[in-house]
Amino acid sequence: MHLDLKPANIFITFEGTLKIGDFGMAAAWPASPGIEEGDRVYMSQETMEGKFDKPADIFALGLIVLETATAIDLPHNGEDWKRLRSGDLSTVPSLTSSTASSIMRDASGMPMDDSEISLESFIASDDEIDMDFGSPSLGSRRRLIGSGSNKSLSHDPSNLFGSTRRGELPNRDAPGFMINKDDEQSLDRLVSWMISESPQARPTIHQVLESYGVQWVQRRRRSGATIFEGNWGPADEVLQDDAEMMDV
Repeated sequence: MHLDLKPANIFITFEGTLKIGDFGMAAAWPASPGIEEGDRVYMSQETMEGKFDKPADIFALGLIVLETATAIDLPHNGEDWKRLRSGDLSTVPSLTSSTASSIMRDASGMPMDDSEISLESFIASDDEIDMDFGSPSLGSRRRLIGSGSNKSLSHDPSNLFGSTRRGELPNRDAPGFMINKDDEQSLDRLVSWMISESPQARPTIHQVLESYGVQWVQRRRRSGATIFEGNWGPADEVLQDDAEMMDV
C-alpha cells in the first residue's frame, strides 16, 4: 500500500510514462500498527480512523482524477472536504465537460483568449512568411501537408487558432461517456465509485483499469505522453498512421 498518493508523488519520464514515487509511507498488507498518515487532502475517512487498507489508495487516486479533470483545488477541510469523504460530488464541477468542444485551442492544445483568436485574420501566407523571415521550413511543411499525405494536421502552421483539424475526432463521434455525465461509463460515475465512503464499496485497481473509458482511451491513444489530440482524441484515420511522435 502506498498510502500517500497525490500529484506531487507522480512523476513523468522523458518517454511519457507515469511513475509513482515517494514510498516513505508505503506499507505491506495487512498493515501493522503505528503507520504514519499521509496527506489529509487525499486521505480517506477510514485512514484517519487508523484503518489502513488497499482501498485507501483507490480513494486517493479517485481524488487525483477529480482534481485533474476539473482543475479545482481540493479542500483541506470544511463541508466540501467532508462531502468528498462520502463520495458526494454534488458541489464540484462535472468531470464530463459538455463545453469542451466550444473551447478554442491552438495546435498544442492550449486554450486561447479572444485576443489570440482575433489574430487569425492577420496571419500571413506561407510565401510571405518565407520571404519575410527567410525560413523555408514553414511553407515547406504546409506544402507537404497539402500534398496528399493523410498525416495528422494537428500542427499545420496555418491552423493554429482553433479551426477544425482533420487529426482530431469530430464532436459527433465523441463517445457518450465523454459528453454525458449520466452515462453509465462516465468519469463522474467512475470517480464517485472510487471515493465511496465504504472501503468495501470501492473498485479494485483492476476494475478501474478494465472500465470502459480507460479501455477506450487505451485502444485509441498513440503515445504514452499525449501532446494534444483534440477534445475527444485522435480521428479514426489518424489511428491508421504510424504511431511515432509525428505531432511533436
